This record gives sequence, C-alpha cells and structure tokens, in this order.
Amino acid sequence: MTTAFQWVIDNAESISIDRMKNVSTVTSRNGTVRSVGRAGQPWKFTVALPTGPKWSAVRQEISKIEALDRVTVGQIQINNAGHSWLVEYQGNAADDTAMTASWTTGNTITLTGGQATSGYNFRAGDIIQLGASGACYTVAADVAYNSNTVTLHRPLVDAAGAGTLRVGDDCVWSVLCTQFPNWELVARDAVGWSGSFVFIEDLT
Repeated sequence: MTTAFQWVIDNAESISIDRMKNVSTVTSRNGTVRSVGRAGQPWKFTVALPTGPKWSAVRQEISKIEALDRVTVGQIQINNAGHSWLVEYQGNAADDTAMTASWTTGNTITLTGGQATSGYNFRAGDIIQLGASGACYTVAADVAYNSNTVTLHRPLVDAAGAGTLRVGDDCVWSVLCTQFPNWELVARDAVGWSGSFVFIEDLT
C-alpha cells in the first residue's frame, strides 16, 4: 500500500467517486462509425483535504506525496470510519469475506460459494474486487440469494480466473495520482490547499 496515497484518503474532507465512461469507436475509411465500445471505464477519485492541519504535524506526509510523480502506482482503500459508508456492503451474506466466484470474459461473474441464504447476495451498487489483486467493479443489478450470476457495470478488465471476492470497504484500488493541489502555509502553522487530489485507476 502506498501510504502517502492512503494518508490523503484517510484524512479527506470530501471524496467524490466517478466511473469515467470512456468510449472507444472503430471508424471506417469513409468516416462511418462501425462499432462503439465502453472501454475500461476507469474509476476516478477527487479528494479534498481540509484547511488547518498543522505544518509541524503533516510536513512529512506532504513531502512524501510531492516526491511521487504521476506514473507511480499506489493502492488505496476507503475503509476509514468517516468514509466507509461510501462503499459499504448492502447484501445479506452472513460473511462477506467468504464469497467466492469464477470469471472469464464479458461483464458477468459466477458465484461459487459463500452466498446469502435469504434476501440478496448483492444489491445494485455494491462494490466488489476480483481476488486480492484484481480490479474493482460495481454490481449493476440486484442479485437474489438464489442466483449465482452477478452482472457488473463494465466488461471485465481482469484475466480469467477464480478466487475469493473482496467486498465493500475491503476493496483495494490501484491508482495513479494525476493531480496534486498546491498548498501554502496560512495562519502561521496551518496548511491550506488550493484544489483537490485526483486519483485515476491504473488499468495497465
């Protein structure tokens, strides 16, 4: 885990989450669009830090962040008590850390164990990660307890495989920090920020 990135998430005043709807097209020689695809739809996190932390307390963290360039890949989790509600699990499985699945291509995965015995395996909007090193997805529609097919919001960017899912605030995103806000010292020892941090999911 890149601790500098995680420090920004844990101390955020606000976090905005967006799934970037990148569209790819194939165009013929005469200009006719032959096909349209939704591509990878990478996640985007816009994070604002509060004004006021003491420079003497955070200057080490600021220096670590500034030392990272825009090609450094780090990992973030939204599991701080103040923000975990953003990604909390909504389904009815008794243990959301024991759900297993397999996947190949397309935009569906197949549950193979750990499902709920009543209610829902997942509700639309639940966030899942395919194994410990896979990408993160949102569930596109409610999945009843007696169904084992989960439709995702985008085509799979992971290679075919199987494993234990990470769910909700256990999910880990691999990201690049594409925007660093300017900072300044205000009111003697307090740090003020001009702008927000922007993290984009790394799909390489």
